[in-house]
This record gives sequence, structure tokens and C-alpha cells, in this order.
Amino acid sequence: MRELFELCGADRELLFSPYCWRVRLAMAHKGLDWQSRPIRFTDKELIAFSGQKLVPVLSDGGETVHDSLAIFTYLDRRYPQRPLLGEGLAAERARLVERLSFHMVRIPLLKILIPRVWQVIDPADREYFRSSREQALGMSLEAFADPQGGERLFREGVAPLEMWLRDQPFLEGQAPGGCDYLLAGMLLWAWCLGAQPWTDDSALGAWFARILQAYEATHGPVKRAMIEMEQSR
Repeated sequence: MRELFELCGADRELLFSPYCWRVRLAMAHKGLDWQSRPIRFTDKELIAFSGQKLVPVLSDGGETVHDSLAIFTYLDRRYPQRPLLGEGLAAERARLVERLSFHMVRIPLLKILIPRVWQVIDPADREYFRSSREQALGMSLEAFADPQGGERLFREGVAPLEMWLRDQPFLEGQAPGGCDYLLAGMLLWAWCLGAQPWTDDSALGAWFARILQAYEATHGPVKRAMIEMEQSR
């Protein structure tokens, strides 16, 4: 039995981690079933068996793997049908997409999503979330959050992807692959938290709709938070 330990909000059905979504999409791509094990930010003891403190963690029989890219590699080795990363240059391309998405997509989205994450997490997690994120960011959550600025940076960051997707349906060509799921996990992070800094009629929007529809066709509707922001900047 495959078990995926993944981040949830106060509502255990609200799953919003971009890295966990990458793994969900990857396993769906390979036609694999799994049992979701939602955990909250402070439920560290539930993944202590993995030897570290971060999700996603995949437990597959006697194997335990953490980190989304490492899980992609494991899935390709254990279940070689429909490869995610492939080998050689294909794997290096995926690592390049991972690096670029961190700076061009994750950081802008974080500016948009910090206040939304704060609203959906369990109140018992808020002290941990604030202290850990403020230590990493070097400033308060309020100082870092900038939804309008984040949207502008997001649009700038995805502009090359928008042009790429005008010529083909997926980043990897006529069918989705590992690079598509690396990026789609980031967008699902925003979408599950009720944000969408891209338009439905854009090439990126059409690409995201294809990814989401394919997932929901086999695994059912994805829960989305209904958030009314207290204030906007």
C-alpha cells in the first residue's frame, strides 16, 4: 500500500502544498493508487520515520522517499511505465525547470499566498508557521506579503512559458510529463487556496485546465478554499 504524507489545513480535505501536488500528479500520471495521510504543520511525529521533517513523504512497501524530485526519480525506477523524468538530458531539463520555477513562480506566488495560508491552517499551527517562515524570509509575514506585487512578478515570470504553450499543449510536447507536473504543483498551490493570478483564456490557463481536468477525471474534484481576504494591498 502506497501512503502519501501530505500537508493539509485545518480542514483535512484541503491539500495545498505545491510539492505534495507534484507527487499526486506524478502518481496519477503513472496510473498508481495511494492512500492520502494528511498532516498539519506541527504533526512532525507522524513523519519521523522518514528521518526528516518535511512533506511530501511517500511510503511504498519497504521504501520511504521524501522530496518531490527524489520521489519522481524513485517512481521512474520502481514503476518504469510512462516515465516522468527519463534519463540524461531529460532529467537535467527537469532539474532546470525546478530551479527556474522556484525563483520565477514560487517566490511571486508566496507573496500572494502567505495571507491565505495563514487563514486556512489550524490555529495550533500558526505560531510555528509564523516563526519558521519569518526566520526563512528575514522579515515579518506582513512585510513580505504583497498580493499585487506578487501577481505582477508572476506574470513576468511565466511570460516565456506563455509563449512556449502557444505552440504546444504541454511543456513536454503533445502529452504531459515531469516538467509539466513540477510547474503544475505550484499553480495548484495557488488554485487550492482560492487564488488564480493567470487568466483562463491565456495559454498558461488552458494548459492548467488540461492538467486539472485530467487529474479530476480519475481522482475526483479537487477541494478549493473559499477565502475572503480581509484586506488587499
